[in-house]
Amino acid sequence: MSNKEELMMANADLMTIVAHAKKIGWNSISVSTLQRVIYLMKVLYSFSHDTENEFKLYHFSVTIFGPYSDLVYKSLAFLLSSQRLLGDIDGDVYQNSSDGVDTISDEKQKWIDVIFLILGKYGESKIFSFIINDPQYEQSVKANLSSEISTDLENDTLKVLHDFKKAFEETLVDTSTISKEEYISLYFDYLFSQIISRR
Repeated sequence: MSNKEELMMANADLMTIVAHAKKIGWNSISVSTLQRVIYLMKVLYSFSHDTENEFKLYHFSVTIFGPYSDLVYKSLAFLLSSQRLLGDIDGDVYQNSSDGVDTISDEKQKWIDVIFLILGKYGESKIFSFIINDPQYEQSVKANLSSEISTDLENDTLKVLHDFKKAFEETLVDTSTISKEEYISLYFDYLFSQIISRR
């Protein structure tokens, strides 16, 4: 896939993400939050799906503000310059156009809504706490790595999520009757009760 094609796909993703953020009352979204949200979408997609990651085109490195993707930054710069989004590349952005919104796959749209459901339920600060305490992210910070954060199936974050998965599923009567959306929401209820509250 060419850089131009990747940018076009990212533009549609970001327009949809910013539009869907409004559903939970975020009329604007900070650029650093947007980076964190897309990182979370990618990591959790790998955890809950056996199919190819819908967010595979995003590659993240470590910064003191959280995960950073150059593609997200370039897309934001383009969307701001074309005035589809308004705001500041170093601050908050908000939707100014519906161009590109919901032109992505239904699967991606559903997953964006699942992540915003979690964000709406727990709040950004708790989710950000999850990200910066994410073992894979922590390792990269400690090692002062500027290279890409691994989000493949072998990364430490996914190992931790899978370690808790068995114990979580023992609390459910039947996992086959619930949707992926319900599963991930219930899983986070369990995860936060077990991990985040102890930190």
